[in-house]
Amino acid sequence: MALPTITLPDFPLLTDFLGTLLQQVPFEVPTLLHPPLVHFAIALPVIIVLLELFNIFAKMTSTPEVPRGKTLSSLSLLMIILLFVVAIGSYATGVADAKNGWDLLSDAAKADLKAHKLLGAYIVLGSAILVVFKFISLIGNKSRFFFLLLTIAFTIGSLQQGKEGGALVFEHGVNVTKVTDLMNEVDDAVEELEELQEEQSTLDSNVTELSDARTALQERMTTLTQEKITLQEEKNALDETVKKLKAESQKAIDTAKAEATTAIESAKTEASALVESIKAEANKTMDAAQKVVENAKKQLIAESATVAEAIPVVIDANATDTNSTI
Repeated sequence: MALPTITLPDFPLLTDFLGTLLQQVPFEVPTLLHPPLVHFAIALPVIIVLLELFNIFAKMTSTPEVPRGKTLSSLSLLMIILLFVVAIGSYATGVADAKNGWDLLSDAAKADLKAHKLLGAYIVLGSAILVVFKFISLIGNKSRFFFLLLTIAFTIGSLQQGKEGGALVFEHGVNVTKVTDLMNEVDDAVEELEELQEEQSTLDSNVTELSDARTALQERMTTLTQEKITLQEEKNALDETVKKLKAESQKAIDTAKAEATTAIESAKTEASALVESIKAEANKTMDAAQKVVENAKKQLIAESATVAEAIPVVIDANATDTNSTI
């Protein structure tokens, strides 16, 4: 037999009050305790209804001489107080379980879970009302029938709440499939964390090696920097030496040029005087040679004239000799 659908108005003041009361609990509510508690929260109203039925029949047959129903009334009161405590515990553990799996639920599951939480808040309020009306029912017989009807209504609400809780578990997997998946994800995360820790250890070793290498490089850079400074100082000293040598060389070159110029001018002067002397001597020699040539010419001319004069005489003499011979 299907239970009738119960639609309750949203009453945020109640749920906010209970939520604030839950947050003030001085300890953390453990997860996955909601299922065992909620079974008591569903079973206790049924037991209370049965006790109240037996209590009514007992009161109807009770007489001043033979009073009946006191034990049932006391037991019913104890059950109702226990129901109130269990209802608060069921609400608190339900909120803890809902927070645990909230991020893993679909939008439809979240909407059903909100409605389930609201009905749970009303059940906590209803259990408190049952405690109050139980004390009222102890006063008169008429209030016992009203309390029985109120208990039956509360039982129907509890059964409806149990049905919705079962739908959340078996249809949406609240804290069952989702929690299992979450635990698997946690196990995977733990394995990944262990791998990451190993990688972190390796990275730490690498970082140590890199730090040592960095320190060695820094020392090497310091040494190279010092060597660079030393070389720069030596270079500056060499530059100064080169500048001095260039200046001295330039002075020597200028001095050599001046001396060479002086020597050349002196050589030119001496050469010019020597040329003039040679020219003078050459002129003298040419004049003497010209005189000798002229004298030779004169002598040659004279000798030629003598020879010319002698030639006819010889010819005549030779002719005379020839004729004589003939």
